Amino acid sequence: MTSFSIKAPIHELIQKSLSNVVKNIFSPSKLGWLSTCFPKVINCMTTEKLINHTFAEQISDGDFDFLQSRLLQVEILDASLYVALSFDNNKIICSHFDSQSIEADVTLSIDTANAISLIQQEIDPDTLFFQRKLKINGDTELAHHVKNTIDTLDPEIIPSFVIKMIAEYKNRVLID
Repeated sequence: MTSFSIKAPIHELIQKSLSNVVKNIFSPSKLGWLSTCFPKVINCMTTEKLINHTFAEQISDGDFDFLQSRLLQVEILDASLYVALSFDNNKIICSHFDSQSIEADVTLSIDTANAISLIQQEIDPDTLFFQRKLKINGDTELAHHVKNTIDTLDPEIIPSFVIKMIAEYKNRVLID
C-alpha cells in the first residue's frame, strides 16, 4: 500500500492551481488574441470613448493638438496588439486596433507589465526608454510630445475602476 502526504492544506493547493489557470487564460498573448477577435469598429469605438472621456480636460486645453493629422501607434509586444491613435475635430480617434502593424508616424512598443507601470506612474517613460523597455520607431519629435504629455498627466484623471482593474490584472497575472 502506497501512502503519500500532503504538505500543504488542500485549499492552498486548489488556490495555487486556480492561480496558474488564471495566469494562463488571461496572459497578455491570449488577451491580445481575444481582443482582436472582436469587430475592429467595436474595439476602436470603446477605446475612443474611454480615452476621450478620461482626457476630456486635456483635450479641451489643447494638450493633444500635436496629434492633429498624425498617427501614433502603440504596440503591446507580449499581446501582439497594435492600437493607432490620431486627433481630429477636438477628439482622439482610434483608427486601428489589430494584431498587425500599420504605417504610422511613430510607433511606441512596450510590454504589458511596463505599460501598466507607466499608467500607474510607478516608472517614467524616460527610464523605460533608457532601459530599452520602451522602443520608439519613427518620428522622435512626435514621440517626445507623447512622452511629455504622459509625464504631465494627473494620475487622478484615470477612472478608478481602470486603475483597480489593471492593478488586479498585474497582481494576479503578471507577478509571479
